[in-house]
Amino acid sequence: MKKIILCMAAFAAICTSALAQYTTGPRLFLDIPSVHLSAPDVTLVANRIGVGVGTAMNVASHWGTARLGGGAVFSMDPQSKEVEETFVTTPYVLLEAGAGKYRTNGNQCAKTKSKAYTVMAKAGLRYAFISEALEPEGVAPDKFDVLVGAEFGYFFIRDIFRNTEVFLDANYHVNSKIISANFGFKMFLNLKADRGD
Repeated sequence: MKKIILCMAAFAAICTSALAQYTTGPRLFLDIPSVHLSAPDVTLVANRIGVGVGTAMNVASHWGTARLGGGAVFSMDPQSKEVEETFVTTPYVLLEAGAGKYRTNGNQCAKTKSKAYTVMAKAGLRYAFISEALEPEGVAPDKFDVLVGAEFGYFFIRDIFRNTEVFLDANYHVNSKIISANFGFKMFLNLKADRGD
């Protein structure tokens, strides 16, 4: 319970920071979609790897973000003799807060033909609709988990409204005691581009 309270406090702090930094209000980014290669457990990457898709709404400043989103991971065991029988779909929803540099190029986001990046630490809550196919015999894994991790991203601003970011993120799942990693891209809309942000 203390971990949940800590995560919610961090989420509230990031939201407050985002709202306080700009007279025009926070930056709003809609990630739609996010597509990535996914390793649900990096220590078992030879036996479980897949592709993830998702979407998220980000309420942000240049110094962090708070996001609510969801998606699904489609994974398989590439070493199985009958790979098609190992396909598993795992939908999820998440609530995250991150602190650091978020989609920034020196506070000049309205400039096109400019490089921008993300480097931030994050924490959050995740609920996964785990299939029985992923459950070890006699063990029911936690569907609700607390995450801590880091996110790195890079993009070249061509359009102040619509862009694509290449990203890498890694998360430690506190309850499950595993590390997951994702590498892919996010197409996103800057919903406040008309305000010059």
